[in-house]
Amino acid sequence: MIIGMHLNDRVFHLPRRIAAMFATLPAALLVAGLASGVASAAPGDDITADCLETSQGGSPWVGLDEFDPTWNTINPIPGYEATHLAFDVRNICDVPATLTIYSQNWSVTDDGTATVRGAIDGQKGQQVVIGPGAEATTRIVLQQKALPKNVGTPVEYLLGLPGSETKQGFGITPGWGFQLTEDAPAAVAPGAPTDLTLSGSQVEAGTPVTVSGKAEPGSTVTVSGGGATCTTEADATTGAFSCDLTITSPGDHQVSVTAKNDGGTGPSANAGTVKVTPVGGSGSAGSSSGSLGSLGSLGS
Repeated sequence: MIIGMHLNDRVFHLPRRIAAMFATLPAALLVAGLASGVASAAPGDDITADCLETSQGGSPWVGLDEFDPTWNTINPIPGYEATHLAFDVRNICDVPATLTIYSQNWSVTDDGTATVRGAIDGQKGQQVVIGPGAEATTRIVLQQKALPKNVGTPVEYLLGLPGSETKQGFGITPGWGFQLTEDAPAAVAPGAPTDLTLSGSQVEAGTPVTVSGKAEPGSTVTVSGGGATCTTEADATTGAFSCDLTITSPGDHQVSVTAKNDGGTGPSANAGTVKVTPVGGSGSAGSSSGSLGSLGSLGS
């Protein structure tokens, strides 16, 4: 009894299985991206051939053209699963990327059923039942994980039988595959706003003070001070913004400004201090103070 597997149009043979309850298990490994030839083109591109290296059992890291894995011969038992193939992968490119492992072009003969499952870095995906029927070309995603640069990550494919399976003598082709896809760069929070100015350093309570400056283009800008806030959006091209902040509490209040995008809120910048005077009290308070000083001189 010979088990055959296909990898990059090459055929390998595994040893004779002994006392098998079920038919032989030919295995096809579908490695996506073998003709890609271009790395880091755009998010969503297949960069498997250029950026993914493999190793099995501590062997040296190799590219996909040298990948020649050893498969585990397993004898499925209803209700259980076993590791059919295990190896390590790593992303060698300076781009964020996600590894997808899947089953595709699988077949289960004679109305039998089987289970397939994948694991990346020890995290198992959901167990999926395949069959009965002819070969299925639909891709079944088993697990996904982001791969940082040069971090060895274990991959595992598991094959089994449903606990309810009673048929014997049928064949199973799990059809394992994997692909590395470039991700969009991670969003980074904007820096602190710059070139900040205030329309005035002293205002009457309830009178707006305009805060202007520059922030990351398109970011959301929030101005805070004296328990009040105002929000605006920085110009999509220049990053310029202005926002009217209305403080109702008299006193000296520090005004701060932050910018926010999909990466989060950036550091705060100090726009200065605004002195807020009581309504109708700014000018008269100054005159009264001077008058009292004069009276004091007269009385001496």
